[in-house]
Amino acid sequence: MQLDKSSFTLPNVRSKELEELIRKYSTVVTYPAKKVFLEPGMEPQGVYYIAEGRTRHYMIGLDGTEKILYTLTAGWFYGETPCSLQEPTGLFSQAEVKTQIYIIPLNIYENLLDTSKIFRDAILENYSNKMLIMRHEIENLTFNSCKDRLKRLFCSVADTDQLVEGNWYNLKVHYTQYELSTIVGGARVTISKLINELCDEGFIRLLNRNAQVNENKYREFTKRNYS
Repeated sequence: MQLDKSSFTLPNVRSKELEELIRKYSTVVTYPAKKVFLEPGMEPQGVYYIAEGRTRHYMIGLDGTEKILYTLTAGWFYGETPCSLQEPTGLFSQAEVKTQIYIIPLNIYENLLDTSKIFRDAILENYSNKMLIMRHEIENLTFNSCKDRLKRLFCSVADTDQLVEGNWYNLKVHYTQYELSTIVGGARVTISKLINELCDEGFIRLLNRNAQVNENKYREFTKRNYS
């Protein structure tokens, strides 16, 4: 399992040429933080390209349990599957922060697939990366304990470019305990208990309610699981 495929907020590769092409044919929409802009059964207005911000895409069970499939950041497409199949979406989609989206109408989307190699390649790469994320998530839920899934998530969003106080990595993304539970698939009370255990073990520490990952524990965990 690759750690770099485990992040739900992994930035996609951005292309100035691609974004100029998309912007030319799109409607620009800005959603405020926490805005749910798609719900199951709704017909997407087209294919969505995230220009700035971050979106969450999730399911809700009959008992109200929420499960996040992935979180997408700038450079990702969304809605290409229901548009290609001409079916309504089956997920909830929410802007986690203020988010700017380019909406590409279906007829334009189909035309660009036929006429633009750079657009077609970007869509294929987008599909492929989402498939890998889902494959790794199935692997993660099947073979890893809730505690290891939590470690994996913390490591996947650790900012390894710089150390704090010589031993700690900040996180690129900070989650609430509820968000952690919906991502790793554990009850909130379980997540709270595991966070305390990880703090006692020195794997993470909480500073102003934000988690940091210990450098040595990060290296031990990633070497053991991903080398």
